[in-house]
This record gives sequence, structure tokens and C-alpha cells, in this order.
Amino acid sequence: MTDESLPGRTPLGEYDALSRFVEQVEHHLHDGNLPEVAKFLESDMAAAWYGFEPARTAEILQKIPTQLNSSTPILNAVMRLLTATSAGQFDDQGYLATVDSDDPHEMFVLSIFRMADLRLHGRSVEALEQADNLEEYLGKMRLLLDPQDGAELHTVVQIGISAMLAGDFTRALTSFTHAQMLSLVPRYAFLTRDALVKSAVIHACFGNSTMARSLLQRAEKIPRTPSWIEDHIDSHREFAAILTSATSPQEALDNLEAISLHDIGEMWPFYIVAVHRLLEASGYHDELDHRLEMFDAMPFPAVDTEGISCSIIPLKRAMLAMKTGREADAQAFLCRADPKLAYTRLIETAGHIYAGRTQQALNQATRLKTETRCFRLLEIRRLSLLAAAHYPSEALEECVETLTVAAGLPRGLSAQEMELFSPETRELAIDRVTSWPEDSGSPSAFLTGLPKPGHALTEREVEIIGQLAQGYRRADIAKNLYISLNTLKTQLRSIYRKLEVASASDAIVGAQRRGII
Repeated sequence: MTDESLPGRTPLGEYDALSRFVEQVEHHLHDGNLPEVAKFLESDMAAAWYGFEPARTAEILQKIPTQLNSSTPILNAVMRLLTATSAGQFDDQGYLATVDSDDPHEMFVLSIFRMADLRLHGRSVEALEQADNLEEYLGKMRLLLDPQDGAELHTVVQIGISAMLAGDFTRALTSFTHAQMLSLVPRYAFLTRDALVKSAVIHACFGNSTMARSLLQRAEKIPRTPSWIEDHIDSHREFAAILTSATSPQEALDNLEAISLHDIGEMWPFYIVAVHRLLEASGYHDELDHRLEMFDAMPFPAVDTEGISCSIIPLKRAMLAMKTGREADAQAFLCRADPKLAYTRLIETAGHIYAGRTQQALNQATRLKTETRCFRLLEIRRLSLLAAAHYPSEALEECVETLTVAAGLPRGLSAQEMELFSPETRELAIDRVTSWPEDSGSPSAFLTGLPKPGHALTEREVEIIGQLAQGYRRADIAKNLYISLNTLKTQLRSIYRKLEVASASDAIVGAQRRGII
């Protein structure tokens, strides 16, 4: 294979080692020398994994006689991984009997395959649990490792990707930073590039767009290799770049649509973040609803309530349902998301605001500060929720104070970041916050259609509507809540006014629609 056979790439010397490895394996395969093929693959499985696409690897392994395959533990493990229809292939007692639990290298390989197996089947949180084992065994082997084998680099990148999919962005960025600090391994240079690009994806979706652009610029300086994974990294780089570009939403959307979906791979949850953001910004709400419904019907590897992989579609659908007044649907979508994720709890906070539960919203948004403060877009969304929660409760001074904090963030607020604030709080900021940047007047992309000021139900009113929904009569409700009938009647009139209804039955329907009960 020559450099000319790799369009757009100029691998030289060690950077082209993977193509030479592939040529040698294909040569022995062409000659029918299957024992030599098995020997090559077993001796450098990392080169095989990154040199051949997974489908080709499986095809080659299927040609190797069973007796040869079973006598080489690594090939046997790879075959299990590529052909498994469910997770748990590496917990099989028959397989575990072949592993020496006292050998750090064998236990390290077992943990790597367990992580990959769990991740391929959407069990990202469980996959991340293998990280501690990997780090322990890697530590025991570190003095014996050849830095140019790339074992440590591969490990920390895989831990980072598992953490991304589990929704632990702090651990993901820590692992990717570790990868950047390691020496570049020429044949696996794409792993260093991958660490930079994946970090950029996190920042483009949830963090700091300036940091994302800087990471992408650094990634461009990494030499290319002939690995098939380069195309996947390119796709991830492209949608991170699109999210941080200064182009119009329509132009950015056109660029996003040009990305090959085949190359998105495991990063599909972050691609959906990009699709949602750009369709929302372009005002294509019906198309967004259709696209999310379509994504939800696709067989993505995900397990309900586990990680960002299972959460991103229901959370985006919940946001759309809230915006269109379908709070009951929003609650059903929220139940499918991972409750431990900060992003899930931010969207839950929005649900409290839409339902008029402003005190719950304020409490939750305040508690989330320690989890969002290192991720700019999450922190801005948290501040927008705080401001929106203060606004309908008519605590305008607290609302103005929150907006002032947001305007005082480093580099101020961009036009896109201002769109995360509700229309009402943006108007208030223009009027009352001197440091608020010039507002372009573009539509808000978050917290639209909120209850009018004075229309949020109090906690006692929520209790009353809840008891009405359970079928209690007025006398029973008054007795249960230790209030007089006259007090109850006054509170019912307040409930009817806030829900804009004229009867108890309509109030129950209105409260259900707003997700209050």
C-alpha cells in the first residue's frame, strides 16, 4: 500500500505501520496460510482492531479453523465480542475458567473486553465500572509496558469514551486529558486525536465552545494514519465544529445533514444533541418532533435510566413536550432518563417550572451548581432556570440578580447562549441588567410558554388539586388539611383563576396537562 492509495492522507514511516500490518495479514490470508494469520492477529490484536474494520475482522476470524481460534485466547475473545447478541459474554464461567486471575495482563485484557461488550449493548454505566479494574491492572503492568505499544493510551481513551456515554463528563475529560499528556504513539496517533476531538464534542454540547474550538485546532495538528477509525473521528470533529461555528442555524443544519451517519458510531447521543439544537434554532419544530420520534424508534444500544445513551432522546422529547403543553408526556419521557445525570435534573427543573412548582425548581437548580459550574452551557441553562423560577413567583430582584450573574460570566453571553433564557427573563434583563449584551431578538430555544406571573400554584393548592383528583369531597379535603370550608373555597377560586378554568373537573384536567398531578 502506498501513500498515494490513501486519498487525503500522508502517512509516513511509523504512521503507516497499520497499513503494513494489514498487508501482511491479507497476504497470508490470500496464500491460505491460516496459522500465520492467527499468529499475526494474536501477536498484535490492537493493530488488527484498528487496522481492519470490525466486519472485516469478524470475516477473517470466521475463516480461521475453530481449533486454531480456540487455542488463541485473544482471538476467541474478539470473536465472542463481535458475534454476541447480548452483553455478558465475558462473565461466562466456561470463558472465565481460561483466565488466570493472578495474571495482571490476562485480567487487564478481560476488563477491556468486558468494557467493550457492555458498551456495545448500551450498558454504559456498567462499562464504566470496569475502569477501576483497568487502572489497577495497568498500574501493575506499567513498568513492563513498551510505551510504543499504546496500551496505556488505548486504555485511558476507552475509559474516557465509556465515561462520556455514561454521562460522567468530568471523568471523561480527565481521561482524555491524561491521554493528551502521554507520548504520541505514531501508529496509534489517531488515539491522541480522538481524545482531543471527544473532549471538543463534550464542550460543544455541554461546555465551553471556545475550549471546543481550541481542542479541534490542536487535533488538526496530529498526523493521520490509515486506520478506518479516522473517518469516525472526522465525523465527530465535523459536528463539534458545526456546533461551535458562527454560521447561521440553517447553514449549520445543512452542514450537519451532510455528515455520514455511518461514521457517527457510538457518538450518536451527541449527534442528536446537535440535531436538536440546530432544528430548534432554525424554527423547524414539527421536523424536530418527527426526527426525535424517528430516533426513538431506532434500535440504538441503550438501557433505560442508564447513562447519556438512554437519556438524550427522552430528555429532548420531554423538552419539546413541555414547550407544547404536554406535561404528562414530558413526565413519561423523564422517567426513562438516568436520574443521576445533571442534565436530567436540569430538565426535571424545567418541568417543575412549567407545572408551577417554583419552589421545587429553585431548590433543585440551587443544588445543581456544584455539578454544572465546570460546564459552561449546563451552568448557563441552570442560571436560566433559576431566573425563570424567580420570575413567575414575582421575585424580580432575585431574578435580576441571577441574570446579572449570567451576564458576568467570562466573555459574556453569546447570542446562542442568550437563547437559553426565557423570553420574559430576557426582556427583564434588557430593561434591568446594564451588563446584559445586545439582544438580537432571536427566539428563545428554552423555557418558552411558561406560566404567567401569578399563575404558579402554591404547595397547598397543589395538595388540594391532588385530593380533588383522588375523588375527595370538599368537606373531606377541608378536614384532611385542617382548614375551614370557607378557606378551601377561597383556595379553589385561586386554583381556578391560575389554571384558567371554571370547575373542579376542568381544574383536574388542567393540572394533569401541566404535569402538576
